[in-house]
Amino acid sequence: MFLVRRSAWFMKNVYLVGMMGSGKTSSGRALARLLALPFVDLDDDITERDGHSINDIFESKGEPYFRTLERELLLQVSRKTDQVIATGGGIVLDPANRLRMRETGHVIYLKTGLPVLWDRVKEKKDRPLLSGPDREQALAGLFYARTPLYESSSDKVFLTDQKSPEAVALEIYKACFEKR
Repeated sequence: MFLVRRSAWFMKNVYLVGMMGSGKTSSGRALARLLALPFVDLDDDITERDGHSINDIFESKGEPYFRTLERELLLQVSRKTDQVIATGGGIVLDPANRLRMRETGHVIYLKTGLPVLWDRVKEKKDRPLLSGPDREQALAGLFYARTPLYESSSDKVFLTDQKSPEAVALEIYKACFEKR
């Protein structure tokens, strides 16, 4: 590993947004290591705060309750700076969240093709929004509804198809943080 000289991109947070399966958590951890910054996973913070898994929260308290927790934790986390933050896939649904991320950091969209996303999540059982009879169609619906929100709220877009989390993190580092 090497030491990083911080660019003007620092003084704020780095928010990773994108669909479930896009690599926000794994690429975020790798990017935080490269930058020697703390890593925050909002979904992990939600489960820790509530004491239940995301599936349990959705099942017992509903998505609106989850989105309220998500908004509250984003507000809390965004009061600090110089962090890499992996968000939940639906964080962009709330205009207040999009505004808060833009005001307190740089938003990076990890863009992943729908077939790759499906391949990454099809065996996972911890995706409450994919719990219906046609999980692949549910994913496609989320993908098409959320893609414009990711694109309009991000400062930069990085493709993750066929790339390891470390390769994605290195690409972000080189494009956004490496001194030229």
